[in-house]
Amino acid sequence: MRGVLPQNQHSLRFLIISQAGLFAANGLTIPLMANHYATLHADATLIGLIFAVQQFGSLAAPYIWGLRSDAIGQRRPIIFWALGMASMSMLSVALTESIWLVIVAQLIFGVAVAGFNAGGLALVGDLIEDATSRGRVLGFVRTTGSLAFAVTAITGGFIADYYGSWVPICIGGVMLLSGCLASLGIREAVVTPQVHGVHAPPTEAVVPVSRAVTLTFFVVVFAWFYGMGSVAWLWPAFMSNVGYTQSSISALWALAAAGEVPGLMLAGYLADRWGRRPMLMAGLIGQGMIYILYQFLAPAWGIVPLQMIRSLTYSSYETPALLMATELGLRQRRGRLAGVYHTIAALGGVIGSAVSGFIIAQTSYALSFTLSGAFMIVIALLVARRLPARATRASSSHAQV
Repeated sequence: MRGVLPQNQHSLRFLIISQAGLFAANGLTIPLMANHYATLHADATLIGLIFAVQQFGSLAAPYIWGLRSDAIGQRRPIIFWALGMASMSMLSVALTESIWLVIVAQLIFGVAVAGFNAGGLALVGDLIEDATSRGRVLGFVRTTGSLAFAVTAITGGFIADYYGSWVPICIGGVMLLSGCLASLGIREAVVTPQVHGVHAPPTEAVVPVSRAVTLTFFVVVFAWFYGMGSVAWLWPAFMSNVGYTQSSISALWALAAAGEVPGLMLAGYLADRWGRRPMLMAGLIGQGMIYILYQFLAPAWGIVPLQMIRSLTYSSYETPALLMATELGLRQRRGRLAGVYHTIAALGGVIGSAVSGFIIAQTSYALSFTLSGAFMIVIALLVARRLPARATRASSSHAQV
């Protein structure tokens, strides 16, 4: 972790463990949830309502969590309570037979995950603020999450086949609880050491970017998650529609997640070397092209290499975007800005899912995926290219911490 203060390295390790608990739980349960709801006698309309309720929780809560973390000047309490709430919610989903309690639990789960997303992103920004290679450090941190997801993504279905879907969901709740307990090892970020009672700022401290750049970046964020909501979350249904089994779909999903492990680290390295803007544009354009190509290659052998390329395009966006979200402002505002990032992400996902669902109902998956991919490419060419290539930095005489 080049350039990260030793005290902050300790906290980064515990943050990584907490994050792994969340990602592992998601990998274990996400492919199973719809079928689990069906065992509780929920029809398609009610299943859609449950997912919508969870998304609403993720939409409404991130900014509030982030604002609170700024107000108290701490991130660890936010992470602890968020993962604790998420654990109790997932255990409730696993153990209850009431679909209405499941709806409440999923709302709380959405709120809780929003808390971890906002608090965790703000904390990692605090911890790597003085690092000389922030992209590589953040890429490594995010890679551990994808690795945890990939390891568990392929196992949930096998456990559910033998013991029922409630068992892996229950295990996911325990994983979240372990992440919650691991957060107790986190310490708040240590600032640059003081010299004669005055903070000595790092020579490459990030200074706030302009409002125009911030708004432009958030347009890019919306476009990315619009595509995710309109394609990625409907992708399993599309694949089933063209003849793939559930096990094949899970394996292809796990393949893409496994490919993110080296991809996220590479993206962090390139973001440090080339800058944020070219990586974000590559991610948007590449992912948009993949969404368009799904209709042609999914029925054939080409789906395997396409999923591997998808790992790279996803990584090209993910690491630089999270990195830039931590560089929009100084530490005093980082929590609320992280919250805004995840609020806009949730908004894009909700609108993308709703629009894509309507288009698919009226026409086909092919048209919906093509429109979403084209939208991402246009945003990259017209909007993302206006972002600064690199983070704005201050000289040592003007930097603030």
